[in-house]
Amino acid sequence: MSVDKLSVFFPAFNEEANIQKTIADSVKVLTGLTLEDYEIVVVDDGSKDKTREIVENFSQTNRKIKLVAHPHNLGYGAALKTGFKAAKFSWVAFADSDGQFDFGEIKKLLEKADQADLVLGYRLKRMDSFSRIVGAYVWNVGAKLLLGLNVRDYSCGFKLIKKQVFEKVQPLVGEEKVTQIEFLVKARRMGFKILEVGVHHYPRKFGTQTGANLKVVAKSYLDLLKLWWVLLDKKEFLILMLLLGLTAILRFYRLPEYMTFLGDEGRDALVIKKLLVERDLPFIGPPTSIGNIYLGPLYYYMMAIPMAIFWLNPVAAAYQVAVIGILTVWLIYHLTSQWFSKQAGLVAAFLYSISPVNIIYSRSSWNPNPAPFFALLCIFGLYKIHQTGNFRWLILSGGALAFVVQMHYLALILIPIAAVLWLHQIIYSKSQKRELGNVRSGTILAILVFLILMSPLLLFDLKHNFMNFQALQNFFGNREATVNLNPVNSLFRIVPLYQESLIGTYLTVQEKTLTLITSVAVLIPLALFFGRKIKDGILSWPYLMLGVWLAGSLLGLALYKQNVYAHYLGFVSPVPFILLGSFYSLAFFYTGPLKQLMKISAAVLIVVLAVFNLQKSPLTLAPNNQLQRTQDIAKYVIEKSADKPFNFALIAKNNYDAAYQFYLGLYGYKPAQIPFEITEQLFVVCEDPVCEPIGHPKQEISHFGWAKVEEESQFRGVKVFKLIHNPSGKPPESRKVRS
Repeated sequence: MSVDKLSVFFPAFNEEANIQKTIADSVKVLTGLTLEDYEIVVVDDGSKDKTREIVENFSQTNRKIKLVAHPHNLGYGAALKTGFKAAKFSWVAFADSDGQFDFGEIKKLLEKADQADLVLGYRLKRMDSFSRIVGAYVWNVGAKLLLGLNVRDYSCGFKLIKKQVFEKVQPLVGEEKVTQIEFLVKARRMGFKILEVGVHHYPRKFGTQTGANLKVVAKSYLDLLKLWWVLLDKKEFLILMLLLGLTAILRFYRLPEYMTFLGDEGRDALVIKKLLVERDLPFIGPPTSIGNIYLGPLYYYMMAIPMAIFWLNPVAAAYQVAVIGILTVWLIYHLTSQWFSKQAGLVAAFLYSISPVNIIYSRSSWNPNPAPFFALLCIFGLYKIHQTGNFRWLILSGGALAFVVQMHYLALILIPIAAVLWLHQIIYSKSQKRELGNVRSGTILAILVFLILMSPLLLFDLKHNFMNFQALQNFFGNREATVNLNPVNSLFRIVPLYQESLIGTYLTVQEKTLTLITSVAVLIPLALFFGRKIKDGILSWPYLMLGVWLAGSLLGLALYKQNVYAHYLGFVSPVPFILLGSFYSLAFFYTGPLKQLMKISAAVLIVVLAVFNLQKSPLTLAPNNQLQRTQDIAKYVIEKSADKPFNFALIAKNNYDAAYQFYLGLYGYKPAQIPFEITEQLFVVCEDPVCEPIGHPKQEISHFGWAKVEEESQFRGVKVFKLIHNPSGKPPESRKVRS
């Protein structure tokens, strides 16, 4: 134990029923420790009961006990400040005076004093009312979101802190609950080391708690916002808001006109319509492009929320994806800034924001599109485990992993990546003699959450004779065409996957020279990290994680024998942007003889990438108006059907009719299905440039029988034919054509 002399103080307000036992217990504990000296200070915060008298009586018989009194109630924050100011020794401990802590556990905090500047207690099980627990949780979340305060239990009233930390973090402008938050945030930002130790918490036996007073709570929330504004880096905040504003424009601008709305989107909308209107909950998601394999239904559950609020409007689902795209940019900024620097975060987030592929995938509702966000959430949970040692963060990773896997099955590659990082964290924590907080419960709960979120697929298979499982089995069984389980034979695919599919597609718009340069720049930070690790044994978790994430993903994708399209890479797409931000940061802070050249080179690369990406932005193209065209065609068909039953067919090389079926059904005119019901009229939509419906072999047309074109129209380059029966088979003399 490195503490020789210790100051202890107890904030007290109307604690006449508790203060005597609190002081007596602390004297007993402190006397039993091997301390050269100690003192006990009671800060009476304007009590109206006999608290002050009791303390004065103690101080008359024990010189180590003293009273410091406020003339009136100033609040908990003021009591903390007074206690630290009154302390005369270099180490200061404080605890609440209500008897809810066992002061004997100060020994646990003192044992960690040689490893940290602040040793914070956290309540192993909080014994407070439900309202206080909920309020504390909201406070913790608010402090984390607004100020980045990453501690388990900031408000735990049992801490051991060096007095010099208190002196360095002055001035403390916050009051009440905000004082501790401000104290810890400033200490963390100044580089003081913080450790956390679990302590027991007991129910209050006597007296009344004041922290849950509505007036106090409301004022504290206002103080938290004020503190956020005071501590905020205004310049950084403005730049971030401009970046997120740009991101929002690139995602929201004329979204209904640019969004993709074809067969897949129409199919998804039909599923959501069935869910919301008929209360038919799906247990499988969209089909994959391989065999008869279906994804899980989580994306459908996500779509159902905006489409329920904005009743059956597919644009709402597209806006939801756009919002997720903005959150992805913010998450990249947040993580990259924490791992490397603010400059790295801005560069990574900016380039990700303007990437044409990322813009396209953020402007339409399609199941693979949110994959980068959930992949980042999975990594974020693992990072929090490394940062805090609390394995309960693994629950977030498990849930995010279930989501990203159900966006695209190739994201299953993330499971072994997450497992490697989980195992590394256990080994690393043991080597550093860190507490493995909740490792068993966190791991079990994470697996449980993952399985619960994946369970609809299992329920579907149980009901349908394991159809999906058998399809997966066939997929892996047919390895000649699908998967090569020999990594050595797949190594030759890694370079083109990395350079062309990942860097070329997401970062350099397939400009060959730029792709080559960027591919090297992205790998430089990893090469430097592993070189330093070999030379000096220095570990950098972010680089280790990024290296495992990138290498594991490329190796996993290399095992897949079929074409790898851009959306297959969604779960790994943030990595090169983060590494490129790191590369810029390394060049910016480089202090060697070529520092100016490094800075200029890195800056030029970023500017060139920005120019090429902005030039190829999808918003420079004319909108496709697929949604409006589909609506117009559906209304035209309804108008021309004259309220009579009709059949419907689509001729298109790369599309199917689900989008039209959705709007026809939404407008109350569901087509009759051939061959079960053949009506007197068939509407054929032709999306192919060259199209002749008469005599077309498609089932919906051929089963209609001999027919002739009664009328033809065009909608933005798409032809619509109205066919009626022609028993004679003779061609009509003329047809009506409407443009």
